[in-house]
Amino acid sequence: MLSRVLGIVREQVIAYYFGAGAMADVFVAAFRIPNLLRDFLAEGAFSAAFVPTFTSTLRTEGKQAAFELLNRVLTVLSLGLAFVCIVGIIITPQIAWVFSGGEGDTPDKVELLVTMARWMFPFLLLVSLAAALMGALNAFGHFGMPALAPAGFNVGVIGAAVFVSPRLETPVLALAWGVLAGGLLQWATQAVLLHRIGFRMRWQRGWRDARVRTVLRLMLPAAIGAAAVQVNVLAMTRFAWTLGDGPVAYLNYAFRILFVPLGVFAVAAATVGLPRLSEQVAAGDEHDARETYARALQTVFFLVLPTAIAFWIFGEIICAALYQRGQFSADDAYHTARALKYYAIGLPAMAAVRVTAPVFYAHKDTRTPMYCGVASILVNLVAMALLREPLGYAGLALAVAGSAVVQAGLLILLGQARHGPLRVRAVLGHCVVFAALGWLAVRIGEWMALRPSIQGLPLGIITVTLVAIATAGLVYIATTWMFGYRHLGAEFTLRRR
Repeated sequence: MLSRVLGIVREQVIAYYFGAGAMADVFVAAFRIPNLLRDFLAEGAFSAAFVPTFTSTLRTEGKQAAFELLNRVLTVLSLGLAFVCIVGIIITPQIAWVFSGGEGDTPDKVELLVTMARWMFPFLLLVSLAAALMGALNAFGHFGMPALAPAGFNVGVIGAAVFVSPRLETPVLALAWGVLAGGLLQWATQAVLLHRIGFRMRWQRGWRDARVRTVLRLMLPAAIGAAAVQVNVLAMTRFAWTLGDGPVAYLNYAFRILFVPLGVFAVAAATVGLPRLSEQVAAGDEHDARETYARALQTVFFLVLPTAIAFWIFGEIICAALYQRGQFSADDAYHTARALKYYAIGLPAMAAVRVTAPVFYAHKDTRTPMYCGVASILVNLVAMALLREPLGYAGLALAVAGSAVVQAGLLILLGQARHGPLRVRAVLGHCVVFAALGWLAVRIGEWMALRPSIQGLPLGIITVTLVAIATAGLVYIATTWMFGYRHLGAEFTLRRR
């Protein structure tokens, strides 16, 4: 939660200093290049391939063998990604061409895109090493610091925007340096914690290690499956770039808001669930593994369904409260809210993808999520081509949402077929209750915040937004409690009375 909230603060700072115009478009597009490769080559794929193997080694061979595996993997990962970074820096102009479709009427914009992307390429290596350390810490049961580590990245970008950008001739270039500083902080915070539990980094050859080869073999299909959302966002950036100044930034600012509940609820559940599922599967407890999945899916739906409804109804006041200051105008807030509403349609599906994919990864099956990811990408490309003209940039957000629905549906159906009954039908039955009560709660929150007695007071848009969200949240928790849904401790275990 702290990390995602700080991510929103980062976007607020960028919006304040650079608005939603050409410079914001350039930073978003330039950062997408190493960020996409991070998901494709490292964070998502690496976690999916490494955590089950590391957990199995820790369980069967002990702590020292697990640390040796980590050192070997880090060595291979460092060499491979250093090579990728060097090649990426060389061919950045060609990659930038993919975004812009040629320079057209914006040669200066494309030139700045190339410069910033080259500065940010080493971020790929730093954040990939951080992902490896995160996977190891999760296997040892440490989740707090790894979840907080991305806050270091946000601190780096915020510091660069506030203290460095005003001193540069091209202020937006400071954000590229902030990305590098943030990647270093994200790695360092986890390296310190892992050192405290006994790990010592050493250069160890790993190409011939059977366990390292297992990780590498699992990574390629996992990369395609785990990076489907980012590939879809990359395609969206390419289409949005052709719509003039602003759409790339609108879609990015909206996606950052969407990623708060996605990161806090779905990614957290998947992060905790993968080591647990891997341990249960390794022990042969298939029934317990299915129960863990069903509980996680129901918990996530309990949280994201009312959030998606709130984004649709409160979208405009949320965007205004978060971003409308400095260079970010009321018109920018309106366009960002429009993108957020269409994204929100796919939020439950995006959450389901995050929670369902670990079921396959725990069984060391990375191919099935890959096939579902490829199907999602194809659907997204077709939908963007069809929706760009009638709906503009909002159609691109709707296409991303639709592709997430396809990916989630395929994962759940194949999971049911291959790993037994996952209790999905019962969970979806609960979702009807969650959606109905969520809609009621949000409407009551809207009425409370926008009633004349509130509007007549000298309150700012931030206060009105907080009143609406707080009221909706309290009503939702109260009504679901009356229907028998309980949450115990931090795990939110839900059950009927």
